[in-house]
Amino acid sequence: MSAGLPSGARRHLLTLESPVDALDDNGGVSRTYAAAATRWARLTPRTNDMVFRADQQAENITHEILFRAYPGLTGAMRFRLGARVFQILAFDEADEKGVTTRALCEEIRP
Repeated sequence: MSAGLPSGARRHLLTLESPVDALDDNGGVSRTYAAAATRWARLTPRTNDMVFRADQQAENITHEILFRAYPGLTGAMRFRLGARVFQILAFDEADEKGVTTRALCEEIRP
């Protein structure tokens, strides 16, 4: 895939959220998410792909998201589209110039 992902292919305005951890009263951690950036992206459903770790099924990949690279991206982040939430399971550069990033995500159902 070339660096020139057509802008028309990026039809969804997604909010990239970063985790915010706070200590609770019992010594545990409470995690919330705060908006870190917005990105126009191409959101594509996937057909029940699995990520395997140590020969064990770990996660379901339900969507692939292509977007302009975000320098501080981590696997702890997630995307939001309205009420829909997509947890990032893996990501890589989708082109050799590092302009476009591909994230493999699992849609989190309430």
